[in-house]
Amino acid sequence: MNFEAFFKDWLIRQENLSYQLLDAIAPENIHNNELHQCLIDQVLSHYQQYYLEKSLAATEDVFQIISPPWLTFPERTFLWIGGFRPSLIFKLIANSVQDLTAEQESEVQQVKAETRREERELGQTMARVQESVASAPFMNLARRSANLVDGEVPEAEAAMKELQKGMVAVLEAADALRSTAAWKVLQILLPIQTVKFLAAVAQFHLTTRRWCLDRDQGLCAIRQPLFIFFLG
Repeated sequence: MNFEAFFKDWLIRQENLSYQLLDAIAPENIHNNELHQCLIDQVLSHYQQYYLEKSLAATEDVFQIISPPWLTFPERTFLWIGGFRPSLIFKLIANSVQDLTAEQESEVQQVKAETRREERELGQTMARVQESVASAPFMNLARRSANLVDGEVPEAEAAMKELQKGMVAVLEAADALRSTAAWKVLQILLPIQTVKFLAAVAQFHLTTRRWCLDRDQGLCAIRQPLFIFFLG
């Protein structure tokens, strides 16, 4: 199964889990810690599978993973190095978990500061990799791609492989930062708070996708305010 097919199936499971998460925070289940922990484990396994498959797909074609053609154009414009911006997590926490203690709030703010710093550093690394495409040797080869002589063909292939290698490394670092930021936050939250947060993440992801699909069909007016609320 290629990654596009996997992603379609993964989204179906994501929607099913979203319903379960919302049900788990209903009044009759609010104190059911066993249900919450079981569901948390399922959701984390679900995301772990996504990142594993994504990593494998990136080794085959990292450029396709960085800008997935199976996403709508609006979705691709919101991507940050092949996924969501890690600092988005903290906006979702603020919107979904209203009962953080002062100690929890302080710990979340510390993780937020660390994440934003690493996010900036990784953005700079990505910029350097992208700038390497404009380097003189690479550009000379690109301009002469139709007329390369035998000795230059391996050189061009080597340059492209080096670029792909750099992109894979940055993508893996970005996914690691996304996962690490989320994991650090989950260590701070109580099980019921974690379920609320994971429900918000799933709803945000699914709502964003529906909004983007609707936009392509000229039906975005209703969902647009919610989408802007989360991103603003």
